[in-house]
Amino acid sequence: DNKTTIAFTVSSSSNLENHNNQRIVYDKVITNIGNGYNKTTGIFTCPVSGTYVFTWSTMSRTEKQYCYASIYHKGHKLMMSHSYDGGGYEVASNTMVLSLKVDDDVWIGTTHGKYCYGYPYTGFSGWKL
Repeated sequence: DNKTTIAFTVSSSSNLENHNNQRIVYDKVITNIGNGYNKTTGIFTCPVSGTYVFTWSTMSRTEKQYCYASIYHKGHKLMMSHSYDGGGYEVASNTMVLSLKVDDDVWIGTTHGKYCYGYPYTGFSGWKL
């Protein structure tokens, strides 16, 4: 259904520390039109097939505090963002367009990191075109 609106924006209410190979669970839901995002699991499950845009951002702090975050589709890592060691505050973001079918899942996970700020600096959004 091309006229169905699906959109979400979420953030994490807490900072992430020493996060390795884990899904980021964004528990602060700002928008969840269509109820595709689950704040308990951190997974967006596609309710309507179509083309979707996803964007995410992370912010790390000071030297040797870094965050590698990737987008996963059906368990496969597709793209990554990386904030690292700038001597201050480093922001990283990325955007991806995906063709999804009903029940496809998408989430953001870390491969490794020492520190990543939560709300309002780290977020995940998606919407159906």
